[in-house]
Amino acid sequence: MPISTTITTTVAQTSSPESEETITSFLDNHPQGALTTIDIHGRLHGSVVNAFLVDNHRYAFMTKKDTQKYTNLQANATISFVSFDPFSRTEAELEGVAYLVEEASEADKILRVIDKAAEKGRWHVSPYVSTQDDYALFMMYPRKLHMVTYWDKSRGLKAFHEWIDFEITVKD
Repeated sequence: MPISTTITTTVAQTSSPESEETITSFLDNHPQGALTTIDIHGRLHGSVVNAFLVDNHRYAFMTKKDTQKYTNLQANATISFVSFDPFSRTEAELEGVAYLVEEASEADKILRVIDKAAEKGRWHVSPYVSTQDDYALFMMYPRKLHMVTYWDKSRGLKAFHEWIDFEITVKD
């Protein structure tokens, strides 16, 4: 994707007026999860990453450049990120695309968001981690965010499902 490309996400539909706050809050409080990418042969590859809400439903993560996920994302931007809380029996998933952040000013803004998350104790950030080193910074753009809580039917509690559908626009 060229540096001059602008990618935006727009909410197309939601399951309820509370969906956006409910899902965003859960993901912000549960940044660690499994990222699934697709290799050149169509095989799935999963790994754990920390995802950080940047703005407008965009989430960022970092990975080393010598990983399978980095290689996969160079060939196919399609991703799924799932976070889970075993205590509330809740999961949230972001289905969408992830693109390498190449513009230095954009990377600096995102790295400040990650640093603030580290200050809150949500992730340990090494002072040596930098996009100038062997790390790459990716931005995830959702096509769909959804969240499910699996309640215990024996206690009379029902499951609930919240979702948000997005349109992704790419402009050169």
